Amino acid sequence: MDLLNNYTISVGTQTETQFKRADGIRSDGTLASYRDTDGKLWALAGHSNSGRIGMFCGSCIDDLAELYPISFNFADGHADYAFSGIRYPEGIKPRGAVWPFGLYICPGTHRFFCFFHNETAWRGRGTGYDAFGYCDKPAFDSDFRHVGLMHSDDEGKSWIFDRWVLTAETVCFTEAFNPEGDGKKGQPMGPISFGSGDFSIFVEPDGDYIYLYYNIIKANTDERHWTDCDIYVARTRKRCDGVIGDFVKYYDDAFCEAGNLGKESPIVLAGWHPRVVYLEKYGKYLMSSSLARLKPNGGMVNPIMEVRESEDMLHWSEPVQLTRDGELFGGHYVGLYEGGTAGQTNIIKGDDMVILTNGNGTDVTRYEVKIQ
Repeated sequence: MDLLNNYTISVGTQTETQFKRADGIRSDGTLASYRDTDGKLWALAGHSNSGRIGMFCGSCIDDLAELYPISFNFADGHADYAFSGIRYPEGIKPRGAVWPFGLYICPGTHRFFCFFHNETAWRGRGTGYDAFGYCDKPAFDSDFRHVGLMHSDDEGKSWIFDRWVLTAETVCFTEAFNPEGDGKKGQPMGPISFGSGDFSIFVEPDGDYIYLYYNIIKANTDERHWTDCDIYVARTRKRCDGVIGDFVKYYDDAFCEAGNLGKESPIVLAGWHPRVVYLEKYGKYLMSSSLARLKPNGGMVNPIMEVRESEDMLHWSEPVQLTRDGELFGGHYVGLYEGGTAGQTNIIKGDDMVILTNGNGTDVTRYEVKIQ
């Protein structure tokens, strides 16, 4: 692995984008995008906890325009009716909002699939909870994550909830609080895990799989702060019949554990909200993420963008931190994208790329990027 030792990734001109908080698109994660077999580029932006989720379409990142706000053929929010009553794999009633972080369009049926992040505290409408109990806002982001799947047969206008596709090995409640009040055993207080989420997907252009790169956040409930935020990966086979199969997690050097409640091994330490692209010119994969290291105030996500290279999507180099005008560069969410009008946005054709950055529910900012 020598790309990052022999070349520099230069961050250049900054511009505004069409993804604006003032328009109700309060971006809170990396942009979910995919190009269909007709060459149209589609993207989902926003989330259901605040503002709205918009369905965008265009020829490239720069000319994506909102066609319509999406709607759900299911409810989110309250545990008594959210997500068609399909419980989390731990047997807990689901609740909360939808953060769309992955988009895939079936080449055989034109069915849209959205992989989304969900948390147990936000938008629970009185049933939200964290590691300590019911809440409207989680204490130090101590609520629990899952990845859900929904699909659309009308080009993203309306969506049907399918199921939960990714769940950590640890359960989504603690010994201090089980929202079902039944006999299941929660995680002991102290060092705990907040589950699987905060992700993006990488669809192999010529291979067989959809890869989902995700975070698991760990914390200490006694000290009331995060302790770790590492990156993991799972995958599912691509299909052409309008169906998505189950995910298999990477564990102990192999894809061998169930996507729901299976074991998992980290592939990168101290990285937040990963996104992977393939550099065609160099035959390398590049992962971008924000530095996840404990700060004096107890938070872990640092606005410093790091990149790592790989030849197999599993074994990654040491990080290189990006700079702009001599200063460390980054944001809460950062992602690399192909800016051209052909191919997928995670396949970089040459030396030019685009970085999109945003914070929690903020406008999205675009930067020109060049490999030199």
